[in-house]
Amino acid sequence: MRGSILGELGWLLLFVVVLVVAVYAFNIFLVPHHFNPIVANVLAAIVAALIYIATRAYAGRR
Repeated sequence: MRGSILGELGWLLLFVVVLVVAVYAFNIFLVPHHFNPIVANVLAAIVAALIYIATRAYAGRR
């Protein structure tokens, strides 16, 4: 099933928003506790990707 360009841009915008929020939160909560900032950013990207995948799968079933 193919989506419209506007729909795909909406999904991309959702991913970017989730990624920015995750990076911001992980850097606030993990970096002060002697976490490497690069590791925190990678973990935030993984969490954002998992949220994105789950959201698209849920929307695809509906």
